[in-house]
Amino acid sequence: MIRILRLAVAALTFGASACATREPLPVEAGPGWTAHGYLTPGADGDPEIIGTFASEAECLGAVDDWMSRQVVGNPVSGECLPVDRR
Repeated sequence: MIRILRLAVAALTFGASACATREPLPVEAGPGWTAHGYLTPGADGDPEIIGTFASEAECLGAVDDWMSRQVVGNPVSGECLPVDRR
């Protein structure tokens, strides 16, 4: 019984130390925002990728421009999502 308890304590100790010594993943350089356009009133279905941009303001401007070029009367929407670079 004591042997099982010692093995359990050792396993927990090694498991905790393995989690504590993990280095964070490096953040890669590159665009930070992706503009998505939807040919629906909401974010439904597969989006059209408008482009990737360095800042959120540039991304929102591209979404507004894309929406203004769509067919009049066709309900469209767009959004900017941050790029996961890890």
